[in-house]
Amino acid sequence: MAESSTHEIPSGRIAVLGAVTIAVYGCWFYAFGVLFDPIIEDTGWGEPSVAAAFGASALLAGFGSLAGGWLLDRLGSRLVFTVAALLGIGGLMLASTAESAALFTIAGAVGGGTLASLGFYHITQTSAVRISPQGEDRAIAVLTIWGAFSSPIFIPATAWLLSMYHWRTTLRIVAVSALLALIVAIVAIDTRHRDTGRRRILGDLGTTLRTGRARRFLASQVLAGFGVGTILVYQVPAMTAAGLTLAVASFWAGFRGFSQLGGRLPLMPLVRRLGVPNSLRLAYVAIGAGALALAFAGNHVLAAAYAVLAGFGIGAVSPLVGMHSRRVFGVESMGTAMGLVSLGFMLANAVGPVVAAWVAEMTGSRALPVGISAAVVASSALVVRPTD
Repeated sequence: MAESSTHEIPSGRIAVLGAVTIAVYGCWFYAFGVLFDPIIEDTGWGEPSVAAAFGASALLAGFGSLAGGWLLDRLGSRLVFTVAALLGIGGLMLASTAESAALFTIAGAVGGGTLASLGFYHITQTSAVRISPQGEDRAIAVLTIWGAFSSPIFIPATAWLLSMYHWRTTLRIVAVSALLALIVAIVAIDTRHRDTGRRRILGDLGTTLRTGRARRFLASQVLAGFGVGTILVYQVPAMTAAGLTLAVASFWAGFRGFSQLGGRLPLMPLVRRLGVPNSLRLAYVAIGAGALALAFAGNHVLAAAYAVLAGFGIGAVSPLVGMHSRRVFGVESMGTAMGLVSLGFMLANAVGPVVAAWVAEMTGSRALPVGISAAVVASSALVVRPTD
């Protein structure tokens, strides 16, 4: 029987979901690393205090992802994207006006956390699968190719905006870009089931975790989340601390996002050759190797090594998570299941940058926490089994 990936997919609506993925994640989780030092310099807030806003948003995104995936399964994408537009963008707008670290942390957590809960891959990949019933894998692969442009668009764009505007204005502009993408998605896409039944979230979770390979998959994503969270916040600060200028560091961080295409364009042949579990393990190792290069990236060679290796790994992981989820959990409760995986990932994503900031402040080194994150994310490869 032919693989589903060979069938046609609704390219226009996949592109809309891609735009949502690009803007929702880029406007906060990628832009934040570029805004990090300017916020500290302008406000005088401590590094851990500013990092707490990212950590809190990732924490909320973790719990919210579970609820968002379940709501998607039950009520469809239109409601989910509407809430993301109202609450997520509203939170970021409030954060841009904050005069205290506490308000910035709360508003940033609500805004960034809501957007990630209701508009990132666990939502957009599940939606792509549901509007492409005869081409699920291909829909995931194409969607994540779109998503690979989030970092190369938002990191340099944020740096460029900062060269002309205050960080507060910059945050407002990138937030509006996410709002526009969400509005288009609300109009263009509706994944409501004709019959949702009486679904209970705890029952869906019990089904999700019934197998060993499901639990191993969740554990691997927890470890990966710790490392990737640190990388996202510290990719620009680590390179500037090592001696690169903000413009150069932003370029390589953006190129790292562009390099995600290297993990996505050849993905289907890679999966056919290695299988999904082994491809996932390879991606985890690549992220770890890239993070190790980032820890010492004070020159173009190491910065390029970081960009290429981490770009390949992060690029490959995103679609592989969707493909592995479809096989491990099935399609019917895929939103809830991917929400649970995102919960584990984002909880660790929240802890990683806060621990890194504490280590950086205690030791005066940004290389050490990034190096620790490299070891943690590489260890994810040991958790997933080739037979999973």
